[in-house]
Amino acid sequence: MLRAAVISILLSLSPLLCADDDIYVADDTRQSGNGQDNDRADWGLENWAIQFNIASYHPNSDEDYNEFNPGIGIEYHLEQFYLTAGYFYNSLDKDSFYAGIGKELTWGNDFRYGIGGAAGIITGYESGQEPVLAALPYIFLTKGKVTFKAHYIPEVGRVDDDAIGFAIRIKFD
Repeated sequence: MLRAAVISILLSLSPLLCADDDIYVADDTRQSGNGQDNDRADWGLENWAIQFNIASYHPNSDEDYNEFNPGIGIEYHLEQFYLTAGYFYNSLDKDSFYAGIGKELTWGNDFRYGIGGAAGIITGYESGQEPVLAALPYIFLTKGKVTFKAHYIPEVGRVDDDAIGFAIRIKFD
């Protein structure tokens, strides 16, 4: 089923997007008697998250697209942006792989919300597994470690209709 490895090409996002990814940086370090950290930072997972792709909806289409799009991805959050890569079953009933760089602006305290965007490469559309460039803006709502994302998916390859995609991200730590 897996046809090709994802090529890791990262694109720069606009410098106008300012980071607010501080929710992914560990801010507490408890020390044991021997001077070593005894918290989640020991595993180095505080910057990692897993994303589960769920579905898409093509609101302006008469086509019979596959709108159940299961998949899994990983994110690594740095101070100003994050790196992402993953797999999902796309709207054309094909395997898609992606890799890219993303940025989020976040507001709120208990319930955090915001906007984000990712840019990079994706396969499974125009020429089978040949990578094409893609950009993906989204909105999100976060409670604790869980984030619900709603992506705007522009036309890609043979998919002549834009769509809204849905995913859940779970932060490790």
